[in-house]
Amino acid sequence: MSVYFIGDVHACFHELQDLLNVMEFNPNDDELVLTGDIIGRGPHPLETIEYVRSLGDRAHMVLGNHDLNLLAVIFGHNQPKKKDNLSPILKSSKIDSITDWLRKQPLLYIHPEIPVCTVHAGITPQWNIGTAISCAREMEQVIRDEKQLDNFLSEMYSDDPSCWFDNLSGISRLRYITNVFTRIRLCYADKSLDFKNKNSPEEAREEGLVPWFDLLSHDALKADRDYTLVFGHWAALTGKCLHPRIKSLDTGCVWGNRLTGWCYDTDTIYSVPSRQPSKFDK
Repeated sequence: MSVYFIGDVHACFHELQDLLNVMEFNPNDDELVLTGDIIGRGPHPLETIEYVRSLGDRAHMVLGNHDLNLLAVIFGHNQPKKKDNLSPILKSSKIDSITDWLRKQPLLYIHPEIPVCTVHAGITPQWNIGTAISCAREMEQVIRDEKQLDNFLSEMYSDDPSCWFDNLSGISRLRYITNVFTRIRLCYADKSLDFKNKNSPEEAREEGLVPWFDLLSHDALKADRDYTLVFGHWAALTGKCLHPRIKSLDTGCVWGNRLTGWCYDTDTIYSVPSRQPSKFDK
């Protein structure tokens, strides 16, 4: 058995199949872990989400910002945008089962047999892995409670608060947790979060911003085991992260670049070209 991790698919169903073929993924023996944002912007959202669902317990994913946006649209707290291409899902006869399935997905996934932790965007340098796990489980309980989720989604869209305090409470606490797992890229030197800048680290440093993973403490990924952290979300990185125990897998497939995956067992990176029009410089 091999465990494969794949970056943001964004409804690029055919590229997902291309990558799985290159990996020689066998759903009878292997496992798949996706970094979230499996839908949003790309051409085949329904095919993508139904394929992942069809794999059952051979596939795992974490929720990304586009996945939460779909829930916000379904719950009536956001209007669907044409560019997000959600209508095939919204018009599907399977919308209820898709919604239930999405709400069961975690914000942070730890494989039970290997020391790898997967999140969509990252973790705040104000946390260690233990705090991240605790906060993820706290928010996941909200997502699985329909009434609590409805209330949260009505106030989800905000960049505040930008700093973590243990005594944060209510919507502010839940929003911070969610923003970390699904939106974090850059921080200031004091570890407060910035959500405006989506540039590469080199460009962001000119504005006094630092990638979240550069500010992690030396023991941030140590708990009961020494973890490797896998994340997606940040296409401008093009998979480049020099931290020895962090894997960056979003390489901008939906923008016309590549879809990338990693095999834990062989420490092999796999990558296939996108079939989408090139918009990677935008």
